[in-house]
Amino acid sequence: MRKILILISLALTSQVFSQKVLFDTLKVDSKTKIIGRYPQYDKSKTYEKYNFIIEDSASIVEFIKILKLGDEVKNSFETPNFMLTVIKNYDEIGSWTINPTLKSAMTHDGHTYKFDLNQISKLNENNSFDYSYEEKSFSNKSEYVNYLKQQKNNPKFLFDYAPQFKFEGSFEIGFKKSERFPHPKAISEYLKPYIEKIVNYGEYNLVYIANENNKKNREQFTMTISGSKKLFDNLKIEKLKNENWQPIIEEGYFFYKK
Repeated sequence: MRKILILISLALTSQVFSQKVLFDTLKVDSKTKIIGRYPQYDKSKTYEKYNFIIEDSASIVEFIKILKLGDEVKNSFETPNFMLTVIKNYDEIGSWTINPTLKSAMTHDGHTYKFDLNQISKLNENNSFDYSYEEKSFSNKSEYVNYLKQQKNNPKFLFDYAPQFKFEGSFEIGFKKSERFPHPKAISEYLKPYIEKIVNYGEYNLVYIANENNKKNREQFTMTISGSKKLFDNLKIEKLKNENWQPIIEEGYFFYKK
């Protein structure tokens, strides 16, 4: 009975708002969850009192029907904020940012609308929720896939933020400062044609990092190249040497219901 009264209250609140819905393309099934939570980077857990989780399909459908947005307003972003997250089969398929003080919501398409926080502020009474998360390092995609598979056997596991694994690793190549190479931009323009004989544009990253080595040695420029081991092995620049190959270590974030 208490749950029904809350839904009725939410419905009445939403009538004063426009008819634009927040989850207009969401298809609900048994693998769908809707979570309201403080963001993991908010160590103070500012809006923890609003945390909720809805896992029952019928309740999710009702929630979608009553949750409304107001008029569109200027884009804004509040820190800390509150998040509405849609999980489907262990994937976060959508995330919306709620600005409690500004009374607005930023949708996944980058637009911001007026939002009445009362629509969600009481949901934790019958749908209380807290979570933990784990940050884990991976040196390759296979490691990550195997670990994710293990987590899916954990009944507490909710979803993850996957590492990108865009590059296999990084290495360095040093140039002496000269009239031909007076700055990193000139070096980049020189290196790109050599690199793109081996890999396509977009399959590497070429940067100058103001690290300790470059700060101490002002008469040289050490460039950092991220890409494949193939690029490291095959890039040949006369009188220069590819050095310090380092496999990329990337981070994954795994979220669990407490």
